[in-house]
Amino acid sequence: MSANNAPPAPATGNNPPGCTTGRCPGPVTVVINLSQPVACPGHPLAIRAVGTPSGGTYAWNVTGASAAKLVDASGNPVNNGDTVNLRYFKANDADGSIPEQTAGVGVVYTHPDGTASDSKAVKIHKIDFEVTDTEITAGVTQANESNVLVRLGSDPATSTIRVEPWVKIKLDPSCPRKQACAGNHRVGWLQTVWSNTRMVRYAYTLSSIVVPTPIRDNLPGNPPFPFYWLVKQFTRDNELHTAPHEDSPSQPCPWTDGRLDQQAKDHPSWPDILSHALKRVSFRDEFTSWLVVQNIEWSGHDLPGSFAYQKNFDWSIRLSVDVDTTKPVGSRCKPHSSVPDIEPMSDGKGSREPNLAAPTANGSQTVTSEKAELYDAED
Repeated sequence: MSANNAPPAPATGNNPPGCTTGRCPGPVTVVINLSQPVACPGHPLAIRAVGTPSGGTYAWNVTGASAAKLVDASGNPVNNGDTVNLRYFKANDADGSIPEQTAGVGVVYTHPDGTASDSKAVKIHKIDFEVTDTEITAGVTQANESNVLVRLGSDPATSTIRVEPWVKIKLDPSCPRKQACAGNHRVGWLQTVWSNTRMVRYAYTLSSIVVPTPIRDNLPGNPPFPFYWLVKQFTRDNELHTAPHEDSPSQPCPWTDGRLDQQAKDHPSWPDILSHALKRVSFRDEFTSWLVVQNIEWSGHDLPGSFAYQKNFDWSIRLSVDVDTTKPVGSRCKPHSSVPDIEPMSDGKGSREPNLAAPTANGSQTVTSEKAELYDAED
């Protein structure tokens, strides 16, 4: 028998059947497997590649949805290893929806015997929100007089502004984990102060209450950062929540100058307490309020990008009063009140960016006082 017609070499530990030396290269393949058939916005979707034969390396890439990233179990960017997580969230700033997206996930498997590749088109399902009852109730800013001071603020029975919309979460039918996906979203309000003017004029003193603007605003009570007030977390698909929002800015002013003792030392010739009397108060604030739904998981690594802006409106208050402390309490301030200026509520985010920094307006006020010439109402 000639060498050309020799039978296959017998198998040994280093010599598979039919191979004269070493092992025979086999076909190299790779297959991508998704842990769920559809990805949820903001939630990492685990994706695993299985390469055959084993022992090779993986190189991943993602295309399509612009905000889609591949990350490891800790959330760090990754493009190698047999398992990655696809992560994506981006709301439509015009209407507050979270549109459906498709991300192209690909992998190249490199083995000593060759290379192989696979790719998957991964759907990231949409989420819609239905908002109703957006009427804004307007109160007043008025001079609330007592024996000790005047407080420019709301009527005690009514907030300066109040709105209480209903918000429904509507998951796409393809969502594979509806309870957990809905529970990854919460609804509330953001508010930013754009301008602040608070000046208090006594007979010989001018005081200014200064807030560095623009600045984040919130009510007392430690609402979840960076929300303004109450926050409601969804627990299931098609759930309705109320999202109340109200504000009543106020400015208290004692009838007599708080620097009375020092001024008496500086001006011992002043004849009576009227030299320290309150003469005028100017009060003006400007705000934007946003109704938002936040993706909780996404906020852990991208706070500004975690909000789906449902509605927004601008509003402001303005009241300047002249004060005559010689008159009875209840009739010392003119004019007595003004109504807030409230722009119509609009869809989406609008043209302004909320301030999401840690300082808040209530915690950042500073008061400066300076001596002034005797107050003249004609000035």
